[in-house]
Amino acid sequence: MSMNFCIIGGDLRNFFLAKILSKEKYEVKLYGFDKLSHMKEYESYGPMLDSSSNIILPMPFSKDNVYVNMPFSNKNITIKELVYYLQNKTIFVGNMQEELAKELHKKNNQVIDFMKKEEFAILNALPTAEATIEIILKNTNKILQNTHCLIMGFGRIGKVLAYKLKGLSANVTCMVTNEEEKAWATVYGYETTKIENLKNTCTKFKQYDIIINTIPKQIFEEELKEIKKETLVIDLASKPYGIDRKIVEQEDLNFIEALGLPGKSAPVTSAKYMKDMIKRCVSEIKDCHSHM
Repeated sequence: MSMNFCIIGGDLRNFFLAKILSKEKYEVKLYGFDKLSHMKEYESYGPMLDSSSNIILPMPFSKDNVYVNMPFSNKNITIKELVYYLQNKTIFVGNMQEELAKELHKKNNQVIDFMKKEEFAILNALPTAEATIEIILKNTNKILQNTHCLIMGFGRIGKVLAYKLKGLSANVTCMVTNEEEKAWATVYGYETTKIENLKNTCTKFKQYDIIINTIPKQIFEEELKEIKKETLVIDLASKPYGIDRKIVEQEDLNFIEALGLPGKSAPVTSAKYMKDMIKRCVSEIKDCHSHM
């Protein structure tokens, strides 16, 4: 398997990934960044795909399940069009729908989803957490020390964010979903609460200066009306989100939707994580084929 790459669309992570791979002397073909006029790219993506073994697609792959995510291009590619060209490829992508991945598998493609690789997802939590802290500092009139923060969810992002906020002397409470998460949060020295505790005592919301959601599922509705107007509410979760946008508007909450932070705040670092994972996966696939 040759180490050549075709990169189609995506955010600045894919843009810098192309630069990093090119600098390391790999053959890289790029499409979908024509708004960044200083980056040379191909005029047509069909021939690019035909001549490349490894295809790198956006993360997230699509925002509307119709078009490929290409925010830095004036062109559009429908998912249907792109799938037509993909056969016998190794495809790297982020947050692709399971049904679409199955369709690509039927065409003898190997689909590797970045966000399903635990090592990448953990590293990806780091720029997300740091960017969240930057958002907090820019949108509050208080220092973080002694600030009361509620982190909804204690997954990868919740863990890293809690660690960094506590390091800045914030009072951190983690909303956990099971006893194992509660145990780990307790070991690390965080306060804990459960979903039902907040639901049963809505007034508890009023003690928090900052509320950060990491769970992609709407848990609270009416409870959001108990949040103080000055409380900063940040939603990091992808669709279907965790904070009800209608109630945010109705209650005029101090709300920030903060999606895709690694691609916005630290695209170079994220691109390096992607490069390392891609090279490792391609090498493993090559070794596997050589032993067949």
